[in-house]
Amino acid sequence: MTLSLDAAIRTILLPVAPGTGEEYAQRAEDILNDLGIVEDHADWVNLEIGAWELEDGPSQQLKEFIARLLFSPGEAPESFALDASVIPTPPGAQNVLSAFSSRYFEMHERVMADEKCDHRQARRILSHTHSLLLLATGEKMTASRIYSMMQRDGIDLGRSWSTPRYILERCGLAPSISVQEVRTLFTQDAIGEADLLGDLDLENCIAYVAAVCRGFGYSGDLADQLRTLFVTDLHPPYLCMLHFQLTAQSMFNHRLTNAYEFAPRGEPVLWLSAEYNRAGLDVGMSPFLNNAKSVDTLDAAWAASKKKKERHAARALVDLLTELDRLSDPSRSAAGQYLRALLHRMLRISLQNNTALTAPLPQINAESAQKLLVGVAAGNTGTRGVIEQRLTDCIALREAGDLTRWRLRGFGDSVFTTNTSQKKLGDAELKHATENRIVAVEAHGGRLTEKYVQDHLFTMRNVLPLRLEELEDRAPIGDWSLELQFFAHDLDAGLSEHHIVEGLPVNINYRRYADISGMVADADFLALLRTYFTDPLNAVHVHSRTRQAVLNLI
Repeated sequence: MTLSLDAAIRTILLPVAPGTGEEYAQRAEDILNDLGIVEDHADWVNLEIGAWELEDGPSQQLKEFIARLLFSPGEAPESFALDASVIPTPPGAQNVLSAFSSRYFEMHERVMADEKCDHRQARRILSHTHSLLLLATGEKMTASRIYSMMQRDGIDLGRSWSTPRYILERCGLAPSISVQEVRTLFTQDAIGEADLLGDLDLENCIAYVAAVCRGFGYSGDLADQLRTLFVTDLHPPYLCMLHFQLTAQSMFNHRLTNAYEFAPRGEPVLWLSAEYNRAGLDVGMSPFLNNAKSVDTLDAAWAASKKKKERHAARALVDLLTELDRLSDPSRSAAGQYLRALLHRMLRISLQNNTALTAPLPQINAESAQKLLVGVAAGNTGTRGVIEQRLTDCIALREAGDLTRWRLRGFGDSVFTTNTSQKKLGDAELKHATENRIVAVEAHGGRLTEKYVQDHLFTMRNVLPLRLEELEDRAPIGDWSLELQFFAHDLDAGLSEHHIVEGLPVNINYRRYADISGMVADADFLALLRTYFTDPLNAVHVHSRTRQAVLNLI
């Protein structure tokens, strides 16, 4: 074997795995010997490649030589071109290697035609096939993501992502999404919506999701973008388009601003569109076809082309997808999960506004109120604390007596409303109108630990400076007292009871739901239940699963 043969075969620009050494040329020599090539092997390769470039096609011997050099079944290794270890089954390494080796010349001809490029440029594009397949299989990247990433490094894969997509397709590795996959994810997201977003209304959902996504590295004004898309400039087809892009992103490392890699006119989008139409959000039959016909990329130029009434929403959609594209794959996946939950909340609110409320709660009488108290005392309701917090609101207000003597804060807030954002000292609080005292209540489903208590006290340290001027308008902070009531199903032993937080004396009162299960449900308590329990839970944004949990208790 000579270095001249190694140089000759590498000049062909076949894809070769990094680190491949002299064994590659040895494989070529063995194949040429087997083919009965008697002349100098390096000269033969150079002459055959030259003839291929000048004539209409390769000789039969050259085709067989390259096919076997790309894939030699039974040899070790079987290929120097592709990393077989990362190729999933199906299609499996054997099928991918066989497809690529047998179709190499067909692919070369197609690349030349599609890209309007010369012979060698087509070979240069095909030489990246190892990287394409590695990223498509090991990293689950789509062609558009691979194309944009490699393009940033100056790697030429043609004029658009369609060429690497074609290469992946001919190798049997083009990513695709089935109707069943869309339906399965849709169902999973619908089930998880209540867990991720609790009992937040749409406006507060938007603020909450934006805050969560900031933690994932989202640097744009997501709250404004979502408010534009969901409220002020609502154009339902854009929500459906966003939903499908986020669906693709959950399965692949996909470039979200790419609109057409996953056949958006096909059955998966039609199925998703039907769900939006069923919910009363009119997206038509094909939102992509109607709103982005023949548009490769959802970018500023596309948004600028929209009608005036749709332009703001189009810009918001472009900004959102562009910002998501900049995130790491784990951050993008996490953000996508919350954004899909928000889309499901929008779908459910729209459906409930157009149909009868699912599992509505009746007005609670004395008998059902007693059952509710006993049922909550029995254990965690599994509603992310929604039932517990609404009931705790009613208990605290009942025990406060004459409410004209108190200033209320936080009653009716969502379980996901942060104390810091609302400057609260608990889930809810009562500040006495004339006395220097505050009663704050915290509802906790399950077992309460000292760690949870200390975390709450830490939050209070952030809130109190925001309230200092208000409180000291009446008296110095040290002259105030705070009774902090924790409600829980179970309590750890030895929980701390007395603290000074930012100069404020805090006395903690720990209470079990079982201790109030015998509370008398008089007319005043039933009125509180109607205002602070039943009516809030009958709001359309509250998931029917929460109401059903109440119905199961009463």
